Amino acid sequence: MRSRRIILVAGVATARAVVTLVLTLAFWAAAPAALGWMPTTVMTASMSPAIEAGDIVVSRPVPREALLPGRVVLATDPDRGDRLRLHRVAEVDAEGALVTKGDANPAADSTPLHPDAVFGVGVLRVPLIGLPVVWVRTGQVVPLAVAVVGFALCLAIALRRGVDDGLDKPSPPPDGTPPTRRALRAGPAGARLFTRGLGFAVALATAAVAASTPASASFSEESAASGTVTAGRVTGPWALGCYNDGGAVVTWAYEGWEPRSFDLLVDGRVVIADIPPWFRAARVPNDGSYSLFRTDRVTVRTNVGEQWSAESGEGVPVGGVLFGFGRPFCR
Repeated sequence: MRSRRIILVAGVATARAVVTLVLTLAFWAAAPAALGWMPTTVMTASMSPAIEAGDIVVSRPVPREALLPGRVVLATDPDRGDRLRLHRVAEVDAEGALVTKGDANPAADSTPLHPDAVFGVGVLRVPLIGLPVVWVRTGQVVPLAVAVVGFALCLAIALRRGVDDGLDKPSPPPDGTPPTRRALRAGPAGARLFTRGLGFAVALATAAVAASTPASASFSEESAASGTVTAGRVTGPWALGCYNDGGAVVTWAYEGWEPRSFDLLVDGRVVIADIPPWFRAARVPNDGSYSLFRTDRVTVRTNVGEQWSAESGEGVPVGGVLFGFGRPFCR
């Protein structure tokens, strides 16, 4: 009986923590609107990993001179008038237009933004709370239904009474005097208030940390502008391919700044460095480290200048033959 009670108390505490977390995130997503700030649900992963689809980004209006490189801006998309664009400013061109780029995109947006089209700059990211909106707009019924049913169940359990209400009767006084009616009421009520208050305080603290901690990594401050401009314009190779010609040959495409060189990497380890900038293919070297029973991932890295580089977001699988004899091949 006691173990069953412990399980029930733990279940109610967990449900209350989940409900508190969801309500706290929803509060942080909606409350800034009272200040004239604009919450926006992120629908795509173009700003990954700093901002993911399903996050809510709160944007604050700022003067034009605050629209500096490195900052995430929310504006009307000039390419699609019925949509908004939430991208990072890569640079400000000679005419004052904002050249923007999604962190996960290989190149800058085709059409710059006019400063007057900007609603504000991102100042707060509330993670995942906008996922139901994404599911509704994309027609994903199953995850939406699971989330709704799960939250309703947690809410029903969180409102359950009698599990942690401190039903144990107070011990009689040592002198044998029967407890008064006030003592009978005060004992369970005090325990109940303390238990619930402690549970909600812990849940609220957890929710506040979860809501606020990731936000600081999502938006660049003005002081970081100079480094972000260059990094935003360095793009990695794309359209990686692989074919077997006496061994694995990796191919790639590249558009962007004229690179100083390319590097070929296997599982993050550089196996060929300083490939000439006009090359678009390289043979995977046979260094005896490949195995028939393991698949390695080959990527290509662009080097621009001495310290600026960008690795391809995709890779190609490569394997070997038994005991490392022979050449690696494309899987």
